[in-house]
Amino acid sequence: MSYLAPVMPQMAEKAGKFLRISFADWNSVDTPLFDHPIESYEPLATRLDPKVVMQLIENDAAQAAEPAAKPEKKAKQVNTTTAPATAPSAPGLVNIGDFAKLDLRVAKVLDAKLVDGSDKLLQLTLDLGSEQRNVFSGIRSAYDPATLIGRQVVMIANLEPRKMRFGVSQGMVLCASSDNGPEVFLLSPDSGATPGMKVT
Repeated sequence: MSYLAPVMPQMAEKAGKFLRISFADWNSVDTPLFDHPIESYEPLATRLDPKVVMQLIENDAAQAAEPAAKPEKKAKQVNTTTAPATAPSAPGLVNIGDFAKLDLRVAKVLDAKLVDGSDKLLQLTLDLGSEQRNVFSGIRSAYDPATLIGRQVVMIANLEPRKMRFGVSQGMVLCASSDNGPEVFLLSPDSGATPGMKVT
């Protein structure tokens, strides 16, 4: 126990009281305790009951599930003229890791045509350099299909394919639009960009 005293001081102290000795002196290990009076036995430690442990875990889980109590209103109101201003948190913020998940690529429109049965969609065949993609885009009201052939656009290349009644859309082209107006404007890369280039 003398060796354990530095790392288990409380248990060493209890054992010392029981044996009526002190474990502060490491040389005590050389002195045998023959014919030495001791105190009444008290267990130094008790075995954990699995039922008790499970009850503690359940209590912690129940407390975590409870909604936090609303703080009581203070009688004295904060002086808004002297309190430091804090910038409101902007909704919908993403971190750089979320943005990095998007695979944005330059694509060239090889073909564009109307979609029978839809007054909003155009069917685009896009060249990504190493492959071609079929994409349905809701830009019919803004663009004549013939004017799009040969144009370069920016698309989300790793968007999960979406099965529609007209076919499968294998990506999405990026557009700009106002919050209130119906106009949409295709985004295009600068001159010199080639199909398949990654947008970063």
